[in-house]
Amino acid sequence: MSTQSPSGLALVLVLCGSLAAIASSVASIVAHDHRLMGIAAAGFAVQFVGWKRHARRNGGAA
Repeated sequence: MSTQSPSGLALVLVLCGSLAAIASSVASIVAHDHRLMGIAAAGFAVQFVGWKRHARRNGGAA
């Protein structure tokens, strides 16, 4: 069984969400500012939306 990588808007959402989540998580630890974890949560949510969009395009197969 072959799997397809996300493309188009799904790819943009996954990559931007991942980047925002990782960067703000690290910044939260370094700066000791737990408000940045809210940005990390938003990044994870954007990434989730990207993966759901990708799964919907593939007929529900993740």
